[in-house]
Amino acid sequence: MNPAGHDESYVQNVPEPMPREQAPPLEPVHPIETTPPIETTPPARVKRTRAGSVWASLSAGGVFLVVLLIFVVQNTTSTRIGFLGWHFALPIGVTILVAAVVGLLVMAIAGGVRIIQLRTAFTRLARGHKPGALHD
Repeated sequence: MNPAGHDESYVQNVPEPMPREQAPPLEPVHPIETTPPIETTPPARVKRTRAGSVWASLSAGGVFLVVLLIFVVQNTTSTRIGFLGWHFALPIGVTILVAAVVGLLVMAIAGGVRIIQLRTAFTRLARGHKPGALHD
C-alpha cells in the first residue's frame, strides 16, 4: 500500500548510488621547514652601581612612605592610650606607626648588640692564630 492508501505499488524515487571515485593517493607529509636559529651573543650586562642601588632604595622607600601616609590619614579616629602611668589620646594610625617604630628600634638594638658580639669573637679568634696558619 502506498502512503495515500491506494493499492498501487509504491515506488520510491531514490536515486541510484553514484559509483565511488577513488580518492587521490595520499602524499607523504613533510615536516614544516624552519630556518635554523640565528645565534646571537647575549647583551652585555650592566654592572650595578652604588648610585643605582641608592636610587632603587630611595624609590622603594618613597613608595612605602606614601602608603604609610595614606594609612595614617585614613585612620584618624582617636583612641585613649595608657603606658607606664601616662595617659594620652592619639589617632589609631599614629599609634600603630609609633608602635612599629618602637619595634624597629628594639630589633635594631638587638641586631647591633649581636653584631658587636660577633666582631669581638672574630677579633679574639683572629689574634689567636698566626697569619697563614691552617684552622684546626
